[in-house]
Amino acid sequence: MPGSSRTRNFFEPLERSEVAAMWRERFGIPESAFDGYRFYRKAQSVWVVSDVDLPGLSYEALGMRMMDLKGRVWKPTTCALQVFGRLASRNMVHLDDDQARAFLAGGTQEIESATEPGYAVVFYRGEVLGCGLYSRGRLISQIPKEMRSAGCQEGDET
Repeated sequence: MPGSSRTRNFFEPLERSEVAAMWRERFGIPESAFDGYRFYRKAQSVWVVSDVDLPGLSYEALGMRMMDLKGRVWKPTTCALQVFGRLASRNMVHLDDDQARAFLAGGTQEIESATEPGYAVVFYRGEVLGCGLYSRGRLISQIPKEMRSAGCQEGDET
C-alpha cells in the first residue's frame, strides 16, 4: 500500500489488483469480485466506490470504507465483508444459533476452526455476519459497538 495521504481530504487512487490481491490471499475471494469498483486510500483507510469518474473535489467520505490499515495487519470492515465475504473460500468461521447471538453481542468465545490466526469472515446460516478475530481456538467479535445486539450471553467477554 502506498504511504499515508499527504492531505487530510485527499483520496489517493489505488490499483484494483493491489487491493484484490490482499482479499484473495486472506479470504480466497477472486479478483473478479472487484470488477466494476475503484479503490482509494485516505489516511489509514481504503474506500471502495463504483467504477465511475469522480469530479476533482475534496471529499469527506467516498463510497464505503472497506478496510483499515492502522495496525500491522489490515482489517476488513464489517460492511465490506457483508458485501464481498460471501465469496470467501478460506478463513471462514460458521456459527450456530447461540454462537451467532454471542458474536452479534460483541462477545469472545471458544470455537474450534481450521481458520488461520487473524481476521475471519463469520457466517451464520450461509449469511455473512461480519468480521471476527480468530486465534488459538478463540473468536473475538469485531462487530462495531453501534451494530451490536443488546447484551452478551452469560460467560461471554466483551
